[in-house]
Amino acid sequence: MDGANQRRSFGLDKARALRADLTRSVLALGEPKIAGGLHLLLPFAALIAVVLFFVLLAILWAVTSVLSGFKVPDERVLPTVLTVSVSLTALIGASLGAIYAFRKQILAEREGLRADQQVFSDRYVKAAELLAHERPQARLAGLYSLAILADDWDEGRAACAMAICSYVRVNSVQSVAEVGPGEQEVQRIAWKSIRSRLLEIEENQSWHDQELDFSGGNYRIVDLDGIHLKGAVVQFRDCIFEDGEIRLRGAVIDDGTLDFTGSVFRNTNIRLSGVQLKGDARILFDRTTAADSLFAFDGMWIQDDSELRFRHADVQDSRLDFDVLEGSVEYHPAHAHTIDGEIDFSYSKFERTRISMWRLTFTNRLVFESVETSDVEIDISGKILKKEGFGRLVYLNLNVRPAGPTTIRMGPGSLSNGDLRIVPGRGGVATLDVSIYDFKLLGGELLVSAFNSCWEKIQIDLTGEQVGRLRIHGRFPSSAQVDIDPLAEVYTSPGKKWDPGEEGAALPPWITRVPADDSND
Repeated sequence: MDGANQRRSFGLDKARALRADLTRSVLALGEPKIAGGLHLLLPFAALIAVVLFFVLLAILWAVTSVLSGFKVPDERVLPTVLTVSVSLTALIGASLGAIYAFRKQILAEREGLRADQQVFSDRYVKAAELLAHERPQARLAGLYSLAILADDWDEGRAACAMAICSYVRVNSVQSVAEVGPGEQEVQRIAWKSIRSRLLEIEENQSWHDQELDFSGGNYRIVDLDGIHLKGAVVQFRDCIFEDGEIRLRGAVIDDGTLDFTGSVFRNTNIRLSGVQLKGDARILFDRTTAADSLFAFDGMWIQDDSELRFRHADVQDSRLDFDVLEGSVEYHPAHAHTIDGEIDFSYSKFERTRISMWRLTFTNRLVFESVETSDVEIDISGKILKKEGFGRLVYLNLNVRPAGPTTIRMGPGSLSNGDLRIVPGRGGVATLDVSIYDFKLLGGELLVSAFNSCWEKIQIDLTGEQVGRLRIHGRFPSSAQVDIDPLAEVYTSPGKKWDPGEEGAALPPWITRVPADDSND
């Protein structure tokens, strides 16, 4: 089936489905039927009024007799009883009339709602049919119609948004050469319509709480700069992004999710400069594959319970840049480069890639658990602080698994709370080079595990008064270059501090004793 037939089938199927749903909803409002006409209703109402009058008259006469000691009431009371009977009959009749009028009003409102829903349904069907048309001009008209209908129709806004997202997804292509300029314009207007309705959450027509699904598409340009999401889920799962750019600069995600799980990025710039994650917000790059791409995370502010997740990803020949990039400062919020939430790269694989986090301040979690690295540079500022009023400890895990040359640079910076752990997994021999320089240990613990042949070089240079604990577990391999600040207080176990005076002239316990070389004897 060709592209035009796909579009036509998509539009008609959506139109029929929505019309069927609306028909069921409207029929549920069903108006009760009134038997007979007005000429039958009036005599019947008059008869009821006469009967009601005599019933009330009898009741009042009986009550008067009881109050008179079971005597026949004085005939002077009769006019009063008649007046009260007539008044009660009129009151009851007026009440019934009011109930009947109220019922008519409800039925009229239901009929009006039914008519409105039918109008909206017809507009939707016509817009969907235009969106499935072969001519791009007609599709453009259908797109505008759906966007305007979404603004007018609260109950059908989700369906209109879903239809526009589905059109973008179904008609997305991998190469510009596959479409003409007409379809390119339709796609551009589609993204513009979506973005304009995600900019301000205060607007009545906003889509900030809608679920927008673009999964499975092939995209070049995605322009969603400055959007606001409030509890929304925007999905780009299992997509292909090639030779283009994703723009989400200055976006604010509050209790929402931006999901790229399983997607592929080839020669693509993913620009998330100045993004703010609030509440329980998440940006997911799990199980993604990237090559020759730039991930621009500069100026991000990740708040307490939010996270940026890159688990089980495979990244080659790329850059993950959390530092200031040219032309992106205008998108940075007041608390730019602050990570109060979590960044997790666990179980991913990085080759020929640079991760630059030199300007970040961490108050929560950064995790590199079992990350396989080869020809990788990781630059971290080392500004690790305890956030006021924040109960959890700060935790930085740099437990990489170096399969090839891997460099980690940290500093100048400080650790004032929590744990900084460098416990590398099994990897290539002499592949890991770690340098921690101009570093203040103001609290917490810096743990380095020497039990691995992957060590090529380790340098730790502390400055200022040491309040926190530096712990080195095990011995580095004999081939490793080890440069530990000689003035530092070093623990070899949680409760044991190394004292060179007690050991005499012995080498520190983290240095492997190399036997004398007798090969020339």
